Amino acid sequence: MKRAQKFQRGAVVAYSVFVLASLPAAADDKDKDKLPLAGIWALKEGETSIEFADKKVVKISPHGDNKVIAVVCEYTTGKEGLVKVKITGFEGKDEAKEVVKELLPVGTEFSFKWKVTKDTARLTEMKGEKVESLKSHLEGEYNQKN
Repeated sequence: MKRAQKFQRGAVVAYSVFVLASLPAAADDKDKDKLPLAGIWALKEGETSIEFADKKVVKISPHGDNKVIAVVCEYTTGKEGLVKVKITGFEGKDEAKEVVKELLPVGTEFSFKWKVTKDTARLTEMKGEKVESLKSHLEGEYNQKN
């Protein structure tokens, strides 16, 4: 009887260690689905540039030069390259900021798919309210700037 109890305790301990050891791995698997975004990207055949400034900030410059206008956004990433964006402000010339604020007010949310292959990226499936004017400027292939 004592031998059976020792075996059961050993099995429970071994199982517990296995379960605990697998928990961090499960968290790591979720992180693998999330896309690390970095760098400055320029639209092929266009002026638009996108700068992933840090872990949560992206700056979108529809005219390539963020001195004219840059739409500043917070972003999060999800599975399969999904990027969710919320406009938090604007940088650039005052008159340009006023025009863009009318079209894309602070708080506007949208999403898109971002797929990177080596030094080329593709932005597709842009969705959200009030983003039709921005969609034509953003969707397409990008080259990474050095």
